[in-house]
Amino acid sequence: MEYRRINTEDYREIMNRYHAGSLTSKIVSSYGYSAEELDSFFYERKYTTYHHESLGRISDLLAEVRKNGRKVFVYGDYDCDGICATAILVRCLNKLSIPNGFYIPNRFTEGYGLNLERVRQAREKGYDVLITVDNGVSAHEALKWAKDNGMTVVVTDHHLISEGVECDILCHPSLFDRDYNHMCGAGVTYLLADYMGLTDDGIRVMAMLATIGDVMELKGFNVQLVREGLRVVNERKYRNIEALGYDFSYPVDENDISFRIVPRINAVGRMADIANPNNVVRFLLSDNDREIMTLAQQINEVNKVRQNLSRQQYDMIRNECDETESFLVLYHEGLHEGLTGLIASRICDELKKPVIIFTDSEGVLKGSGRSLPQLNIMELLEGFAPYTLKIGGHSQACGITIEKERFHDLKVYLNANYRGKTEETVKEYVELDPSDLTRENLVELFSHKPFGQSRAMPLISRAISGNAAFTYQKSNRNYLKWNVPPLSVLSFSNNLGYDHYLGKDVTVIGRLRENNFNGNTYYNIMCDEIIEKN
Repeated sequence: MEYRRINTEDYREIMNRYHAGSLTSKIVSSYGYSAEELDSFFYERKYTTYHHESLGRISDLLAEVRKNGRKVFVYGDYDCDGICATAILVRCLNKLSIPNGFYIPNRFTEGYGLNLERVRQAREKGYDVLITVDNGVSAHEALKWAKDNGMTVVVTDHHLISEGVECDILCHPSLFDRDYNHMCGAGVTYLLADYMGLTDDGIRVMAMLATIGDVMELKGFNVQLVREGLRVVNERKYRNIEALGYDFSYPVDENDISFRIVPRINAVGRMADIANPNNVVRFLLSDNDREIMTLAQQINEVNKVRQNLSRQQYDMIRNECDETESFLVLYHEGLHEGLTGLIASRICDELKKPVIIFTDSEGVLKGSGRSLPQLNIMELLEGFAPYTLKIGGHSQACGITIEKERFHDLKVYLNANYRGKTEETVKEYVELDPSDLTRENLVELFSHKPFGQSRAMPLISRAISGNAAFTYQKSNRNYLKWNVPPLSVLSFSNNLGYDHYLGKDVTVIGRLRENNFNGNTYYNIMCDEIIEKN
């Protein structure tokens, strides 16, 4: 792995301008922010209700719907964003006493996006208003059918618009002011709820969950949205997430949400063969303590099944990897279709190779792929696209369906076309001095949470003397720990073991992390690499 130091020479200017410590100033310097973005980082903006023409039109439509007793059908998606967006809109409709129904599709039998057959069924049941959340901009056939058959069609989505959208009202972040351009699907429905004066603590938390879960950029209004949702969770004002996060140590931050709550919600959609994501919407909407606890337990149990099956199937596939190949293309008929993406992501991270993992699905092969930063996997697949049954995705991830007899052809094509493009990934880091890592500076830095997309905690470097207190944990000589007050440096992998580093001067490259446990706050550096002094 090649590492390159980020130029943070302007950190003193940031220190002087914002009266900030050296640690915060160096971290923020690494973002390359404009003057306006720097002001936004240090001087938190308080946003009021956002007014946009599309929000007003939807509000007017719902007033007319309520007056005339019409029925609204809400169509969502099976990931955290789509589930939360559905729950937010349904909660608003319930508050307005508007008859409504909702539906989250099965990822295996129906896939992503608006399903024409479900729209037909809704129309037959008397729904004459269709509102999509976190999907819809590419559902041309289903939207056209809905309009042709007398339905008023509203599309609220945040995905890329490639052509005209067949609807009566389009509500999309690309139409909004700059501070609202990075909203997820649930963020868009939050803006609608706020416009109509219907927001509550549950809606705030759901919008926060989705913003983190969909890895949206923490810019503009999204920063306030995440902070407000976390505040509600930490004040324990939304029982549902408190029940789902039964193992939380308070205060909760964005990392707890990202690694412990979002996967539990997503697990139900991934395990659609044993669970129904529509029940997660019901869970988020419930205010009955017994129902909340029952559904939270069911969701957590599904997630445990997902975790155990993921571990088993990862081990199975990992043993089949031929590390001499530049692009790993793997197939196993026994894999769970909802887990191939997770397994592909883990193998890609571990072996630093692009990978696509296939399994059987109704007589064909369905696969999920993950790529490296330097490779746009969709561009690489362009030449093979005519031989696929279905393909979609973005630069770092793809979904692909092929006939079984095409598997070998794809494997040959990817390895032939990827060879010569295996240049080493360069990771950038912020160089820190021990004087930067005071407890006062650490407290100040983490007071600017949340961190995330576009304001992520960068890699940092920290030199450690061979005289520093050094040990290993849990009887595992590869679980390393240096004590360099006021923090600890931890390495659980990618190292040569305790005996190798004992007494040596090293430089560690890793990420700063704040942990809260039993009312105490601790700071760590989680190692990415350990570099020995020559």
